[in-house]
Amino acid sequence: MPIPRNISALAFAAVLTGGCAFAQQSQPPAPATAPAAAPAPAVAPTADVPADDKSPQQAVADDDIGSPGKPGAKIGLVRGVVKRMDPIHDQLVIHAFGGRDIRIAFDPRTKLLPEKKGAQLSALPLGTVVAVDTVIDNGKLFARSVRTSPANAAELNGQVVRYDATRLRLYLRDPLSPEGTSVPVTSATTIVNQGRPASPQDLAPGMLVRVWFSPAYNAASKVEIFAQRGNSFTFAGRVISVDLRSHVVSLSNDTDQSVRELAIDSLNDSTLHLLKEGANVSIQAEFDGERYNVRSVALLSPQP
Repeated sequence: MPIPRNISALAFAAVLTGGCAFAQQSQPPAPATAPAAAPAPAVAPTADVPADDKSPQQAVADDDIGSPGKPGAKIGLVRGVVKRMDPIHDQLVIHAFGGRDIRIAFDPRTKLLPEKKGAQLSALPLGTVVAVDTVIDNGKLFARSVRTSPANAAELNGQVVRYDATRLRLYLRDPLSPEGTSVPVTSATTIVNQGRPASPQDLAPGMLVRVWFSPAYNAASKVEIFAQRGNSFTFAGRVISVDLRSHVVSLSNDTDQSVRELAIDSLNDSTLHLLKEGANVSIQAEFDGERYNVRSVALLSPQP
């Protein structure tokens, strides 16, 4: 028996409609926020900032990490002086040490450290030396916290990567800035090597240095070399831990109240036996340009 043409058309339409509905239901739900196609730099290079010469404290995250309150978000560091404050648009401009101006947003979530009752970020005087912990928030550089320094000059510690005599810049590996730091060195910069006068040409890769940066002159006022390859040092204090797998001893150093990690690869078993947790020891170590290698150990008091 032949099917009427109008019924056939209706059946075909029903099948088509059902197929479309099934296809729509079978598609996975779209994510609430589409991921970015490619990581966006936290601070885009400008015309007056060479791409291969980042400003010294421009160590900011290289990807969009979302809300500043997001757990585990990467934190970058910008250090410099406050050049301009815009409380209307909630922005401050930091002149990074030896670098260029960086615009950073802030809001009531931004913490001003050290905390003082009644103190407001927008009331910071121009020229204040600050260290700003930054994240990316909605595509903008955002200040999670702003730490102020009472000093007019900032002190940096790091390891020399190289000294560029042509550009008169010292490049450092700064523990606080994974991407590194660079500071201008001028004819007025004082260079000291363990208390003795030195020159910028003495700044060799691997040296450990302390740099005093003068915001007023936008350059290093003093560079002190306190460790270089082959130097011997004495550390004294309490053994915190001994990692035989990594061949490292952690020592609470009494001299500068710091925790030092010293390499113990070359020690024999009898010397290693002295390095027990809680022991007070004196350690002679040699700096090889990368780490301190323990050469001898002496007990300062009986084992507890």
